[in-house]
Amino acid sequence: MDADSRLNQARGLYGAGDFAQAAAVCEGLIARQPDHSAALYMLGMIAYQQDDPSKALLYIDRAIGRDPQKANMHSNRGLVLQALGRLDEALQSYDRAIRLDRAYVDAHYNRGITLQLLGRTEDAIASYDAAVALEPQFAEAYLNRGSALQDLSKSEAALASYDAALAIQPNLVEGLFGRGVALDGLGQWERAIAAYDNVIALQPDLAGAYFNRGNDLKVLRRFDEAMADYERAIALQPQNLDIKHVMMVCNFERLHDPAFVERLSIELAADALEKQSAALRTRLNILDYRALHDLEYTTYLMANGYSDTNVIAANAALREICARHGAAHTHANNPRPIEITKGESDALIRFRKTAPRYQMPASLRSCLNEHNDWAALEDQYLDSTPEVTFIENMLSAECLAELIKFCLISPIWNREYKAHYLGANFEEGFVSPLHLQIAAELRKKMPRIFGTYDLTQLWAFKYSSVMGRGINVHADFARVNLNFWITPEDANLDPTSGGLIVYDVPAPATWSYQDYNKNDEQIYAFLKEHNARSRAIPYKCNRAILFNSNLFHETDKIRFKTGYENRRINVTYLFGRGLKY
Repeated sequence: MDADSRLNQARGLYGAGDFAQAAAVCEGLIARQPDHSAALYMLGMIAYQQDDPSKALLYIDRAIGRDPQKANMHSNRGLVLQALGRLDEALQSYDRAIRLDRAYVDAHYNRGITLQLLGRTEDAIASYDAAVALEPQFAEAYLNRGSALQDLSKSEAALASYDAALAIQPNLVEGLFGRGVALDGLGQWERAIAAYDNVIALQPDLAGAYFNRGNDLKVLRRFDEAMADYERAIALQPQNLDIKHVMMVCNFERLHDPAFVERLSIELAADALEKQSAALRTRLNILDYRALHDLEYTTYLMANGYSDTNVIAANAALREICARHGAAHTHANNPRPIEITKGESDALIRFRKTAPRYQMPASLRSCLNEHNDWAALEDQYLDSTPEVTFIENMLSAECLAELIKFCLISPIWNREYKAHYLGANFEEGFVSPLHLQIAAELRKKMPRIFGTYDLTQLWAFKYSSVMGRGINVHADFARVNLNFWITPEDANLDPTSGGLIVYDVPAPATWSYQDYNKNDEQIYAFLKEHNARSRAIPYKCNRAILFNSNLFHETDKIRFKTGYENRRINVTYLFGRGLKY
């Protein structure tokens, strides 16, 4: 049998999925002709199919070295590099393939996938456009194009792209699911539910479809049906904490089960701490401002009766780390990672996994200050243009004290930000029955503001003592924003500042999430163009700012005393979904 016949035999075996026999034929060819590029290339593709991309790359590179003008070799080299996580090199291979053959549909399509993985979403869409222009029946390209558009919060365009994919393949589950996500983005909850119904009919074991449908049912306040969907999702994915935390909110809306909330909040926090510990174990470094915070934290715990061996060991390790690298004096410079030893890492991990969690009461007689005239405050907000007001002494003294203890003692500050502040998120354990009691009381005290909106998000931030700026200028994807401060007032060294700046111009309805949340330069240019006026509301303990979430806002400059208990802490509640106009 001649070489061409053997190669055709190998191709037939490869197409039938008999990779072992196909490889044997190719190896026989190479034994006779070491430079046989087609056989080398096929061995590379066989290795790729057998989940050995490193071996695949060796063979494909040898093939390309002998025959560098084959577009398919360069394109599939891109696939292999993508599997290895070498995305920039993969992109170069796709570009080479397209230079050799501009009509190579798969190269355009796979280039789009790589660009999307690199976060170059607009460029990815252009590649998908090129693919469908060459192959109008390419359903997967329309599908990925819809995903990329949804990443940019362009839900209407994403919906059209998903519909184009479904016109080609009506039972494409990914297209039906994407259609539901796009309809969610457009606030068309009933239509989204219908889309998820179609997904479930085709793939009844897809937890995400039940989860998303449950979210839509919750928005429509059909709580019993939503809970049933969350329970189905949990049965399919028992470890999915994202589903559990949304389920918790829905459960609270129905019956307020403090034991369930407390149990789940501990589980969420433990999962977040495990992820943080795994990252610390892998990288063996800690940000300087994080080291300083944790040194103050462990010192505070020891001074307040929480001095087990893990706290003491972590405190000693942090003292050494900060002394060795000068982190104890770091407050406002650019954060820098500090290398730590494995022993120091182990001490920090043991502490984080065993750190005490302050358990707040299951309920209080009142979380909100009963001396406030809540009806008048509600009128004040609704009569303001734009909708902005502030509430003095929002929380009862007992609730404020409990919340401060929770924030100082509990290991909830698991998110690190470049601007020297730490975050505590709802889905990572920043929640308790009292947090949710606050939301419930707000709904009762101010029904015309909160009555129709669910609590959709809850978080807190803790800052270093001196910051030129805190949270960047942005709007929030919600209807009503409540932001309040809990650090003692005498910690603030500048009573005229340290709070929040709110602008009187809202985010445009056409802007994507990236536009109104991540693009400072664009936002400031927009505010200047529209002659926006700003209102600075200074920091004050137990002062709350209540405003329409579509208004741009940012943290004012911060100058607080040093020391753990003096770190500025703000808490944010978001109610409702989507910007309100």
